[in-house]
Amino acid sequence: MRLRFLLVTLIAFAATVMASPAWPAEEQIVSSGQITFVSGGVGEDAVEHMRALSKDFNLKLIFAHKDGHYLADVAVTVGDARGAKVLEIVSAGPWFLGKLAPGKYQVTAIYEGVSFTRATTIPDAGQRELIFRWDHAD
Repeated sequence: MRLRFLLVTLIAFAATVMASPAWPAEEQIVSSGQITFVSGGVGEDAVEHMRALSKDFNLKLIFAHKDGHYLADVAVTVGDARGAKVLEIVSAGPWFLGKLAPGKYQVTAIYEGVSFTRATTIPDAGQRELIFRWDHAD
């Protein structure tokens, strides 16, 4: 009876592992309107995954404390040149990668009630990188 229970448990565990995505859900590429994005980067493997994905995106945001510690759960809003919101999400990790149409944007990042807004231009080719640093963290 114990052997049967153990065997059923192992089969169920193996099925769960095989059905799971190779990367955590927060590192899955998502589309919202005209924007494709992914966020994550918690842990070494996740950072390597985000670095590998980075080449396919033209906007890279990194969130950190001024002492260098990375931050997650940062609210991100992207507005177009006319001020219309084109994306509003919470980044699951310290890396946010977005694919936007070339043009001018306002990017706002909010962590623990402290916000920063930066104007940026997404180029026709290449990537724009913005690093947001906060004075305080948990």
